[in-house]
Amino acid sequence: MKNNGFWLSFEAIISMALLGILLSSPLQESRPGLENLHIFKKESDLLLLWTKDDTPELKEIAADFELAFPEKSGAIYFDGKKIEIGEFAGKAISSKVIFFRQMQKHELRIVVFKNDFS
Repeated sequence: MKNNGFWLSFEAIISMALLGILLSSPLQESRPGLENLHIFKKESDLLLLWTKDDTPELKEIAADFELAFPEKSGAIYFDGKKIEIGEFAGKAISSKVIFFRQMQKHELRIVVFKNDFS
């Protein structure tokens, strides 16, 4: 009979220790969001749209960027030409496509800066 009380006390001590460890562990402060995936999807859609156009103009490309990403800054690189939109700050998400038109290689890259969220 004396051993039963010892094991019950030992089990209670272990349970209290585990409860203390669980309560002292840090909670997840922010939930992971889908913002990065959303930006990446928009970038891919824009790149697909621009590659289907026979002669994309830089003004139209900049207007499409501002329409897809309001209040965001970024850069667009098209065959060595660079279009800057807004101020560059923080981390960025970038997408790039290489395509051929009439046996000429073209490179199109878009960079979106994540300056208003973490």
